[in-house]
Amino acid sequence: MDDGPRLDPLLALDLAQTRAAVVIAQIASADLDRPTPCTEWSVRDIINKMTASTLVFTAFGRREQPDPKLDLVHPPELIGDDPLGVYVDAAVGCRRVWRSPGAMDGTAPSTVGEFPAKAVLNARIFDTTVLTWDLARACGLEHGIDEAQASYALRVARRLVPTVRAVNLARYADAAAVEDEAQAIDQLIAVTGRDPTWQRPGR
Repeated sequence: MDDGPRLDPLLALDLAQTRAAVVIAQIASADLDRPTPCTEWSVRDIINKMTASTLVFTAFGRREQPDPKLDLVHPPELIGDDPLGVYVDAAVGCRRVWRSPGAMDGTAPSTVGEFPAKAVLNARIFDTTVLTWDLARACGLEHGIDEAQASYALRVARRLVPTVRAVNLARYADAAAVEDEAQAIDQLIAVTGRDPTWQRPGR
């Protein structure tokens, strides 16, 4: 696969968060209880997790430890009856912090230890991209993730997922089988252990 032009990480963050917001904006309240490709999570759960993890990585951008209540496996209820508004507020704050002077320099904390700041930001881009796919697939929507964003997240995934899996086997299932020439988005989803061909029940 040709990786194509490489995105700047701050642009990749903007694309990932904007495309996530576009998908969330199309999700009706009746869709929030739908199952998703992440088998233990509903649509509401995934939006809630995406919001919680955005807040966590905002703290990392400030070189702070996040609020301990923001458990990314079992996050607190955050989105209430305004999933889009709450997510966008978190995303705007995350963008502002990572674009502040010095945010991309040196190292930053993460969920699995201290790493170069760019690598920590890359984890946010990867997670947002994958969860956007989850939401779109669960609700029968277009995910809007283009080849450049998917290729960027795939490069991150190939380094990040084995690292996280080594710390906690429960975080990601073994990689799913996919054709070598599959689109970057399908390869990305397969790396996380999800089935790229997953369809919501009834379709």
